[in-house]
Amino acid sequence: MSEWTITGPRHGGVTVSDLDRSLGFYVGKVGLELLWRRLYEEPEILEIVGVPDAAGLDIAMLRIPGGEVDIELIEYKGCERHPGSSRPCDYGTGHFCVYVTEIDALYDDLLAQGVAFRSAGPVQQKAGVNAGGKSLYSLDPDGYIFEFHQRPPR
Repeated sequence: MSEWTITGPRHGGVTVSDLDRSLGFYVGKVGLELLWRRLYEEPEILEIVGVPDAAGLDIAMLRIPGGEVDIELIEYKGCERHPGSSRPCDYGTGHFCVYVTEIDALYDDLLAQGVAFRSAGPVQQKAGVNAGGKSLYSLDPDGYIFEFHQRPPR
């Protein structure tokens, strides 16, 4: 047996087309906390990500309130980039999910701010471990899925 173990979560990451615009969504509209932002141009960073033709990576680290898991937003600079898929059924697509209270009010507030959603409002789940809870998929400015979930009443 190997000697290594996973010791805990660090962060999840999303590549974005425009970091300023994405910060407007995640910090300005959703309410995540900006921990730091830095332009990385060191060769070892380009080696780690395997994109040697990039001029740099503009990175922001965000904290989800009430937790210890962070979201890293990365805008690659100076290299050819292409949009990904935002259909939940396409492999390679991911999403983040956060617990919320008052999901109906959240939906109304974010809709008024121009946030796009995959459904016409929060959807109540009728079966399974989340029966009685409500979920809602929103889309960030690049179409990446950010889910809100209100726990079932206890």
